[in-house]
Amino acid sequence: MIFLAILLPLLFLKFIHPTLKRIIENKNKNLFKNLVKLRFFYTLGYILSPLILLLAINNSSLIVNDLQKFTYIIKKISGIWIIISLSILINKFLTALNATYKKNEFFVKYPLNSYLQLIKLIIIIITAIFSICYALNLSPWGILSGVGALGAILLLVFKDTILGLIASIQVYGGKLLQEGDWIELKDLNIDGEVMEVGLHRVKVKAWDNTITTFPTAKFLEYTFKNWRGMQESGGRRIKRRIILSISSIKFVNENFLKELSHLVLLKEYLKNKNKELKEANATLGEKDVNKRSLTNLGCFRIYINNYLEKHPKIRQDMTLLVRQLPINQYGLPIEVYAFTNTTKWKEYEDIQSDIFDHILASIHHFQLEAYQEPSSKDLKSLVSNLK
Repeated sequence: MIFLAILLPLLFLKFIHPTLKRIIENKNKNLFKNLVKLRFFYTLGYILSPLILLLAINNSSLIVNDLQKFTYIIKKISGIWIIISLSILINKFLTALNATYKKNEFFVKYPLNSYLQLIKLIIIIITAIFSICYALNLSPWGILSGVGALGAILLLVFKDTILGLIASIQVYGGKLLQEGDWIELKDLNIDGEVMEVGLHRVKVKAWDNTITTFPTAKFLEYTFKNWRGMQESGGRRIKRRIILSISSIKFVNENFLKELSHLVLLKEYLKNKNKELKEANATLGEKDVNKRSLTNLGCFRIYINNYLEKHPKIRQDMTLLVRQLPINQYGLPIEVYAFTNTTKWKEYEDIQSDIFDHILASIHHFQLEAYQEPSSKDLKSLVSNLK
């Protein structure tokens, strides 16, 4: 029987293993590759040796006193070996399943990785209890029933595990987070892509390619921003402003109006606005202070708005605004609020930069000035002029 116990694992790997390989490869090649990588079949083959020895000893009628102690030791070692090997087999199979299907849409949406880790933890605890009970000839059910009395201690020992499980259920149950999401957690200075959500830890890859991990339970303590909605919408927001010098804002006279009329994006607006102003000012005198007039700032806002409406990379089905913000100590902020038709970072930055390149270069057409704090060179020039 000892000879057979040594020989059988080799026979299994030589003859039965290729058959299992064909069956599993036909069903799922990736699952088989992951099982081979984890040496699942080797563990399965070597569980046969203690199984044969245990069956042989239990069905033998050895009465020689000198062999009883030896067979008793072999029996206990074989039994413990089987219990531990079964635990290892189950854990390896769960790991292979997770590695095979972790990119599956269902696995991405729900925290199966967290549940698998919890199952593995339970299997390890049960394996330890059964091994000890088998070695000492104790009933495992008595020990398992006594675990309830140690509930308070277990809560303290596995506090992080329990909190992590609750956090993962709440986060995934509400579809607040999934692998591949871009999240921002300002309280922990975390900004990046979620790589893995485990029972105890969340792994995030920052944009500088560094890896950050933090406890899953932190999702219960802090608020976080998930950018998935932006990515799924297909549009990324531009919200940027330029500050204009208030002293450069003025009414548009006839000569100035002729210059603005050459701008294609303003032709229709100026035509309609002039007609509207003539009707509004028809009953007012030439020098009446209530007389309505065009301003270079108003024309500039309409020009930017029309430019964005004609822009091929701006979403027209989403909010598009060119608005004034409250005046501050620097001047009058003009904000562009629009959405690009892509969410890719590089393309988004290129589109945003192109738009503001054009806006800043167009300011001089409207005789406006952008505010900029004076540099040391400006101050030196001012002092030299005063001298």
